[in-house]
Amino acid sequence: MRRLRRAATALAATALAASAAVAAGGAASAAPAAGSPTFAPYTDMSNGQEGLLDTAITQHGVKTFTAAFVIGAGCDAIWGDTLPVGGDSFTDPLIKKAQDEGASVIVSNGGAAGYPLGWTCTDENAIKAGYQKIIDSYGVNSLDFDIEGGAVADQTSATRNWTVMKELKAANPGLTVSATLPVLPSGLTQDGVNILKSAKSAGLKLDVVNAMTMDYYQGDQDMGQAAIKAGQATLAQMQSVDSSYSYANLGITPMIGTNDDGSTFTLADAATVKNWAASNGVGRLSLWSVNRDQACAGGSGGGASSTCSGVSQNQLAFTDALK
Repeated sequence: MRRLRRAATALAATALAASAAVAAGGAASAAPAAGSPTFAPYTDMSNGQEGLLDTAITQHGVKTFTAAFVIGAGCDAIWGDTLPVGGDSFTDPLIKKAQDEGASVIVSNGGAAGYPLGWTCTDENAIKAGYQKIIDSYGVNSLDFDIEGGAVADQTSATRNWTVMKELKAANPGLTVSATLPVLPSGLTQDGVNILKSAKSAGLKLDVVNAMTMDYYQGDQDMGQAAIKAGQATLAQMQSVDSSYSYANLGITPMIGTNDDGSTFTLADAATVKNWAASNGVGRLSLWSVNRDQACAGGSGGGASSTCSGVSQNQLAFTDALK
């Protein structure tokens, strides 16, 4: 997703050394395969509002969520708070609790504040080991790659990443892989299309291409219709790369409420997008983010925030609308 997430600061060796112990892996977490419509909202795992995830699971019926973000630090995979995968004393228990409550988890790599491991490390064996550690530490079978900023233009790293993921899919039956990419209402940028081409050149068909239908910086517009247009255009671009892609391989992820560009994705927009996605068999529907799915203190307004939507709403109303 875009700017509203914790900063991946201080990739300090001291922080890594202090958390060197690897926690026991979580319970097996089987995310639905591509083609089975899935609601998997993103949750920033360290912005102070993680309790909303527990409420979404236990009181609002969320069965799958996307944990954000694991980033690369050289050839080490760490959470954005700089603590290591499998050894994060804050994030690991949150994931384990969610799994114990019956939720499955997709682990997302990269984001606006960091790059996935395949971009920060050139040793394919080390990259493979890093991603395998995510799979083993949390018992997951679905990895997402949020590729934006400078990462989306780096086709060499993308091809390396997809080459590793093809090998990991062979070694981990049932593993699904998604690419989350910035879009305009007209669809993917050329860099985004090239990401799909790099996957194809590596022999990997992505299970889901997840369109970030947000922050277009094109002025005020109907954000529900813009998301639908972006989804339709993105699918056409996907099929231009590989004709076997279908709506089952498409994901849609709006930023709820006030976006960074000042546009507003409303609850009415959420209903519009959900109905369209359901009628077309869209494979994944998400939102950025569970942490924001509440009104801001003192009412709506005040611009975009990482901890509230900026619009008048009941807690987790967007989750209920898109679920």
